[in-house]
Amino acid sequence: MKRRQAGFSFIEILVVMGIISVLVSMVVFVVPMIQENTRRTKSSDNVQQMIKYYIADGAGVSKPWPAFNGKSFVLWLVATGKIDKRDDKQLQALFSPGDTNYSWDGVGIKAYAGLTKESLRTENSELFKLTSYAGRRNATDGHKLTPDELSKGALCICDDDDGALHHPKGLVIGYVSGAAKFVPWDELDMSPPADTNNPENTLGDQSPNPELKHMSSQN
Repeated sequence: MKRRQAGFSFIEILVVMGIISVLVSMVVFVVPMIQENTRRTKSSDNVQQMIKYYIADGAGVSKPWPAFNGKSFVLWLVATGKIDKRDDKQLQALFSPGDTNYSWDGVGIKAYAGLTKESLRTENSELFKLTSYAGRRNATDGHKLTPDELSKGALCICDDDDGALHHPKGLVIGYVSGAAKFVPWDELDMSPPADTNNPENTLGDQSPNPELKHMSSQN
């Protein structure tokens, strides 16, 4: 009777290689998917929290929504103390974890020290880097949050289009109702931007989506 030689057979080696291939595939495809889902969830939480600050202040009920455009609309929360400009944890909610153009690490708490409503009304490109999110064009006729727009659950905050897309498959969008969610391109009835690093005309007058025409990454 022959004694089996020590070591792996060819078939056993193939099985091990197959298992390794599956594990590698999981790392290559599954892990990035989990990371992206985490980024979407965190960004949606950021937007939802910001909208709650407006609602708590009486926006749309006892007072109108802030008459500012784009990023100034978002930064109004800091300028009026709804987001504490001395609290780095609160300020970090102004940045999407998927934004490679602007980030908390690239700004820091000192940049918000002099932020006031008056400063938001000036033409200052430095304001753009203080948040990852675009806001409503709420100081421009035709884009203001009217009672009719409010009743429809209109958009008020979303991912900006200043720099690369935060999420390649869609946008995180927040509504005046307080809800926020990730919305894929097909649900927005538009194609993904041809250049994800420079997604021109995703928001504003040239946007193919009528709701996104009301939004801006400018101030």
